[in-house]
Parts: sequence; structure tokens; C-alpha cells
Amino acid sequence: MNKKKILFIISNMESGGVSKSMSSLLNVIDTNRYDVSVFITNPTGVFMELIPNTIKVIEDKKTQYIFSGFPENLKLLLKNGYFFSFFMRILVAFLMKINRGMAGWILSRMIFRIQEEFDLAVDFNGQHQLYYLVDFVKAKKKVSFFHSDYTQWDYYYAMDKRYYPEMDKIFTISPTCVASLQKYFPQVQDRIELFENISSPQLINSLSEAFSVELAENSIVTIGHLSKKKGTPLALEVARILKSEGFVFKWYFIGENSQDQDYQAIIKQYGIENEIVLLGLKVNPYPYVKATKVIAHLSEFEGRSIALDEAKILDKPIVVTSFSTVLDQFQPNITATICNFDAQEIATAIKELLLNQEVRNQYSSNLRLHKVDTTNEIQKIYHLLA
Repeated sequence: MNKKKILFIISNMESGGVSKSMSSLLNVIDTNRYDVSVFITNPTGVFMELIPNTIKVIEDKKTQYIFSGFPENLKLLLKNGYFFSFFMRILVAFLMKINRGMAGWILSRMIFRIQEEFDLAVDFNGQHQLYYLVDFVKAKKKVSFFHSDYTQWDYYYAMDKRYYPEMDKIFTISPTCVASLQKYFPQVQDRIELFENISSPQLINSLSEAFSVELAENSIVTIGHLSKKKGTPLALEVARILKSEGFVFKWYFIGENSQDQDYQAIIKQYGIENEIVLLGLKVNPYPYVKATKVIAHLSEFEGRSIALDEAKILDKPIVVTSFSTVLDQFQPNITATICNFDAQEIATAIKELLLNQEVRNQYSSNLRLHKVDTTNEIQKIYHLLA
């Protein structure tokens, strides 16, 4: 019997929630039943090595050059003779400042055209990949994912409202994200559904025991890019306050440095060199999560944080900021301490949680009661092919 064919489209496999979500999905999809391909426009990143060898990876060099980091990619385009793409990529960079939807539409015209036909094609990023999926991919059914709260990321609205009606299904990752998409796109609200990030408790627990680490007595771990969006400047201000109060602690940051600020300079300025440990990117951060006393997640906004879902699987006490979707993941003072974006308030909450084993135990106990295995979300993909 011929297998039904599925295509996923994603920008890259760099560290980050969308790529991690893609990796998790590709590791649970049944390749005995389906012929699965993934087209990665810029096939780089730490999660490339986690793609199962039963998945066909589609790559194209010209497309990779176009979607590599700007402006460094301009040299690659010129060196390889892609002069038209060179000028178009400069135009796109200019348009991104005034009309992101049009810039995304132009980018969609520059992507390699796959000639193969599929039973189901899935855009996993949105924006230019959504436009590409609609206009150039041959598939019986088409699905788009949106991984954030649209109220926080509506830059592409003018173009999205032209393309979303062409989708058979639009998936997003939390109830708040579902509601925001339905508000912006009422004409397709019956096609907008929840598809939670896939996290396997069995896999996460196994990876957390792959090796052991020893952390400081009062340990804090934060997972995510070093960036303003992920709350790094706020976290360093919190660390400064904790040290000024004479509190002894170590705060471990796991993730790539986005370079949007000079964090090493800020650490030195605050005099917290001995308290902050920048571990960089880790393919397997779970032993650190398992070993720490407290997880701190101080993002400005999230769709639904995979890092937090995975910390919950490991029953870790968490201090988290009150971004718009936080209540989709936590009950205040039952499964986490939720704080305003105030450094002093967060510092007090972290200190109290580190010093109060009873509260930490209560959070962990409550998390065990609310543990969810989301691997069955893959059934929503299968249902589209039934």
C-alpha cells in the first residue's frame, strides 16, 4: 500500500521553541504509516541532528543563502552568482521596516519550488512560508501553524488575512493564542484549533538522567536565548538586587546569546560575575533543570513556552513573569509563582522560593498531579489524512 505523503516547511532548526517543537513532532510521527519530508529553508541549527533518519530532508543552496543571516548572506549570493536575489534581498530588508507583509510576500517568491505533490503540506512558521505554501506547493490539504499570541505579533495581518482563508486548518499552541487568532480572523474561526507543543514525559525524564551535574545550593536556571524578549536584562537586574541584599546564589543561563545587548558588560557593571554562569546552548539541558532548585522564566511574551512545559514535566518550582499567555500554563501560587515585570518583586519571589522548601515541595506535588503527555497531539495530523 502506498504511504500518504506529508511535507513540513520550517525556516531552520536553530535553538528556539518553534524548532524544538518541530523536532519533537518529527520524532513522534509514524513514518511506517506516512512518507514524511521536511523542507528547511536554512538547514542549520542544533536540532538538525535530532531529525530522525526516516524523515526526508529537502534543502536548496540558493534558498539557504537567501535565508541565512542578513547582511552576511549578501556575500554568499554575490559569490555564487545570484545577482537578482542579491538585489531582492536588499529590497526585502528595506521593506521589513515599512511593510512586513509585502516583504514576506516577496520572500515567498524567492523560495525553491518543490515539484512533488503531497497529501498534506504544513507550514510550521507562518508569514512568508504561509504565502509560499498557498501559491507554490501542490497538496490536497494545507495547514499553517502560528506559534505565538497574534495580538503581540500582528505585523503581517494585511497579508495574512488574504492567505489564511486558503488553509484547511490553522493550528496554534494555547487557548489564548486560539482566541487571538479567532479575533483577528473571524472569517476562518471554525478552522482555527489548538495544537499543543509535543512534549514526551518519558523522553524528558530519560534525557534528564543522561548525566549528572552539581549546582550551587541556591541554584536558579533559565533556559532561552539571552535577549530582551526573553527577559535577560530583567533577570540580570534581579540578580543585582539579590546580591545587594547579601543573598548567596548562582544563576545558570542556558541558551545562545542573541547579541542584542552586551550582557557580559552588564554582568561586569552590576558586579555579579561570580553569581551568573553563562553555559551557552545545550542540546540536552534537562540534567541542569533536574538539578536546580528553581526555574526562572522572565520573558516579555510567549505563545506557549516549551521550556516551561518541560520544566513542569520535571516537577520544578518556577518563578515566571505575567506575559499574556501565562495562565494557559500555570495556576498562580499553585503550580508557579507569577510576578509582574518588576525586578524587586521577582527578586523577593525567587529568594522566598529558594528558602522555603515547603512551598517548593507543594509546587512540585501540584505539578505531578497536573502532568500531561501531549504526544497524542500528533493524532490531529493523522485525522487530516483520514
